[in-house]
Amino acid sequence: MLAQMQVEVRDERSEAADPVHDGRPGHTGHGRHSGADGHSGHSGDATSPEEIRRSLLIHDRVFKRSHQEIASWLEVGREHRVLDAGCGVGGMTAVFTQLAASLEAIDLDEQNVAETWIRVNATAGTRDVRVATGDLTALAYEDATFDLVWCSRVIHHVPDTVAAVRELVRVTRPGGTIAIREGGFPFRVLPDDIGLGERWLEDRLSAAGVGRFGRPREPEAGSVPYPFGWSQLLADACLVDVETKTFGFDSLSPLSADEEAWVTHHWRRWLTREDWRALLGPEDIEVMEQLLDPDSPHHLFRRTDLHLRAGLTVDTGRKPASA
Repeated sequence: MLAQMQVEVRDERSEAADPVHDGRPGHTGHGRHSGADGHSGHSGDATSPEEIRRSLLIHDRVFKRSHQEIASWLEVGREHRVLDAGCGVGGMTAVFTQLAASLEAIDLDEQNVAETWIRVNATAGTRDVRVATGDLTALAYEDATFDLVWCSRVIHHVPDTVAAVRELVRVTRPGGTIAIREGGFPFRVLPDDIGLGERWLEDRLSAAGVGRFGRPREPEAGSVPYPFGWSQLLADACLVDVETKTFGFDSLSPLSADEEAWVTHHWRRWLTREDWRALLGPEDIEVMEQLLDPDSPHHLFRRTDLHLRAGLTVDTGRKPASA
């Protein structure tokens, strides 16, 4: 056995692990504390766990190279013990498995843990790996256990973000690193003028998307407002040497099958979810229907000028050696 596991999982690969080529709606992330390497869902976003996993799996295939670049920047080596806190379906877990001396990966969702386990077993890396269900706000590890704690797109779900990061700091050894991935730039794929409808379609989609996640009228019970940036959050958790780096992703036409699936997966929900569709004007709806229709002469992937680009931002801080 390549690794140790603390929950029972199925032996066969689940249907959710199949490539996403049908463009069914979905939004990444899961629950209030569950991990994600894709763009996370939010409170009030009624996306099923199955659709979330589909999004995470396609995300990990598209951004595999970026994940490797992130691990290289973090200088993960054979002497390091790593915690992937909120591992989602294991995109970064698989990368860390090939680099670190030992690895622990946790997620609240048992099916996410099962998907991560499948990936770990398919990765020819270290044998000292454990995958388990767990809550990053109450970690079952002793103080000063890990050299690196990685947490992707999870902290913003937690009611008390400072307390959550301090819990990550607790299990990090003095001199070790906390790395959180929360920021970045949404993906874009089209030129500003596509000769169909009004210009800047993706700017309007972006504005509509941001509008869905306004400040709630009544804060969630137990939530602690934190109106500051991610780098400040790390500093407020008593970390030093805070750094931030954005990893760019670029791909030109013709896009790969996975890249096409990624765009279709995220755009299709604007047409299939009534609450999202209501945020768009009639002309933009008509344009998107043509762009996503394989039989239309305006089908998105008939174009030869596509530029799929995105930015993945990672913030890091070091636990003081005297801590």
